[in-house]
Amino acid sequence: MLGVYNAVNPSVYSYVYPENPNPRIQEIADLMTEWFQLFIDARYINAEDVVFPPHKHIRIDTTKAAQLGLTKDAVDLYQMLPYNIGSTNWNFGTDQGEFLMWGGFLSDLRGSKGDWWRVACDPFYAIDDLSPWHRPEIQATDGDSRGWDSENGPYMRPWYVTLTDCGNHGSIMVLDTKTYRMWFIGQLDGSSDPAFSNQSRNIHPELPNRNDMAQYPSRPAVEFLRDMISRFRNLEWIPGGLYGDDNEYYSEYKQLYKDCGWPDRFNPLLFDSKRHGGGKRFSYHESSPEPSERERSYVPLNHLYSVMAAARERVQMQIHLVDATYRLENKMHKDHWEQERLQSQKLGAEDYLFKPNWDEDNGALRIELEFRKADLEALRTRSGRYAGPGWAGTSDEELKQLYEKSAQNDRIATLEALLQDKDLKCRIEREFWEAKAAAAATPAEAWENKAVDDSRWENDDWKDRWSILGSGTNLVDIKTVLDENMSLEELERRITYELEKNEDRSWKGKRLWQNNKGKVIIVRQQ
Repeated sequence: MLGVYNAVNPSVYSYVYPENPNPRIQEIADLMTEWFQLFIDARYINAEDVVFPPHKHIRIDTTKAAQLGLTKDAVDLYQMLPYNIGSTNWNFGTDQGEFLMWGGFLSDLRGSKGDWWRVACDPFYAIDDLSPWHRPEIQATDGDSRGWDSENGPYMRPWYVTLTDCGNHGSIMVLDTKTYRMWFIGQLDGSSDPAFSNQSRNIHPELPNRNDMAQYPSRPAVEFLRDMISRFRNLEWIPGGLYGDDNEYYSEYKQLYKDCGWPDRFNPLLFDSKRHGGGKRFSYHESSPEPSERERSYVPLNHLYSVMAAARERVQMQIHLVDATYRLENKMHKDHWEQERLQSQKLGAEDYLFKPNWDEDNGALRIELEFRKADLEALRTRSGRYAGPGWAGTSDEELKQLYEKSAQNDRIATLEALLQDKDLKCRIEREFWEAKAAAAATPAEAWENKAVDDSRWENDDWKDRWSILGSGTNLVDIKTVLDENMSLEELERRITYELEKNEDRSWKGKRLWQNNKGKVIIVRQQ
C-alpha cells in the first residue's frame, strides 16, 4: 500500500479497551459518548442500536490498525467510541443517516469487516486511485512513492482519527491526537465549522499537497464537541439534517420538542406519539400504521412464510455459487469486469451460506441480550437513562406500563435461544420447526383474515415472482408445508425443482447449474 505507513506490532495496542488512556483522549471519547446519548434521548437513534465500549464481544481489529502504523492514542480512541449499527428514526440529510452537516455516523470498526482503508487513510475519497480494493490494472502505479508533500498525496497521518463518515459529499470530523484539535471539513468545499464561517475556509492554499489537512482551520476538539452538543441540546440544530428554519420541518420538530418538555422534562413517549401521528408534518412520507389486531392474528403464518423464503434464498445462493465457481474455473468471462462480478457473486454466496463470521454474529447477539436485560431492569427501577432528563417528563404510571409491555416482548427469550444453537445448521433447523409449530396452532379465523388481506395484492404476476412452491399464493404454500409435515430438507428439495422449472426472472437462463434429485450441483463440464 502507501509507503508513508509503517506497520507496527499489534501488541502496542490494548486488546479490548485501554487501561490507562491519555486523559485528553478520554475526555474526547466521553464527549462523543455524550453526543450519542443526546441523540438517543432526542429519539433520533434507538438505544438498542448503539454499541458502547468496552467492545469485548466484537473487538476492534487492531491487526488492521497495526498494518497502517496507527498510533496508540488513535487506536485507543477507536476502542473507546460508541458505534451506531442501526438506522435513524427520521432523516432529512445524508442517505445513510445524518450525523452532522450531511456527514454520516462513523463506520463500525469492530470485527473483521471494518473498512480501515476508508476510515484511517482516505475518508474524503481524495486518493481513491490508491485504494487496495481497486484491481491492479487500474490502480495508480506511484502509490508507494507518493509522500505527504506530493501534489495528490496521502493526508491522513497515523495520529489522525476520523470521527464521522463522508455521507453524501458531507462534512467529516477529523481529530489530531497530537494537538487535540479538530477539523470539520466538507468533502468538496473546505471547513464547515461554524466557528470559521466568517473566515477563509482554506488558510494555507500554498501547501504542495492539495489534500493536506493543515490547509484548513481547526480548533480545540473539546471546544468543538461541546459547541456541537450545545447546538443540538438548545435546538439550534435538530438531529437528522435540520439546521435552521429554511427547512419547513425544522420549525415543526423544534416546536414538537418544546411541547414534549425538551430538554429538562422530556416525555419521549409523548414525542413518539405526536411524531407518528403528525404524518407529513414530520416526514416526507406518511408513517406506517401499527399492525391491527387482525393483522397480528396471522403473524405466525407470515413468519413461517419468511422462514420458507429464507430456504428459497439459500437454494438460490447455492445456484449462484456453483454458477460462479464453474465460470471462474473455466474462464468463462470476457473481461476483468465480468471476472470481478463473478468473484463478488461467489464470495457473497459463500458468506450467506456458510456464515464465516459465526462468532461475530453471536457476539452481536450477546451484546443485544446484555443491553435488553440491563435496560429492562433500568426501566423497572427508573435508573440509568430512565433517571435522566430524557425521561423526566414521564410519569411513574407511564413507565410502569412501558415496563409491562417490554417485559412481555419475547426478544430476550429469542436471543437466549439463538445463543444455544451450536452452529448455523442447528439454528436454521430449530427456527423452521418452531415456525411450523406456531403456524399450525394459528386459529382458522386468522387463516381467513390472511386470505382476504393477501387477495388485495396477489395477482396474476404473483406465481412467477413470489410463490415459493408454485401454488400461486403464499397461503397455499404455507398450508402445503403444514399438511405434508414437510421437513426442511424436503422443502429445499421442492424449491430446487420449482426453481428448475421457473427460475427467478432477474437471472432466468443466466445461471449454469444442475438439479440432482433436488440438490444443486455444478454443471458437468462440456
